[in-house]
Amino acid sequence: MSLSSLLVEEKKAMLFVEEARKKAEEILKEAKAEAERILKEVSNEEKIKEILEQYEEELRREAERIIEKYRREAERVRSVPEELLEKASDIIVKEVVDHKFRSG
Repeated sequence: MSLSSLLVEEKKAMLFVEEARKKAEEILKEAKAEAERILKEVSNEEKIKEILEQYEEELRREAERIIEKYRREAERVRSVPEELLEKASDIIVKEVVDHKFRSG
């Protein structure tokens, strides 16, 4: 695997994690809104408790699924040999320095 493809994959992983975090927040926001709507409609305390427990369980399962997905992705990124990351770092520094001197 080339250095540039590793860098691309790392960037993709970071974007993927950010997207998942936003999606999880969106799911939670929608679930809370739906729970609030149900609370307004339902006066039976037991029914409310049952509905909230169902939502909590659904959210817990979805969160576990998302966490596991990103845990695997993070492990894949961590498995990149350190020497390749050091080479990538060296190349980036060289490009920045070269660019600064060319445009400066």
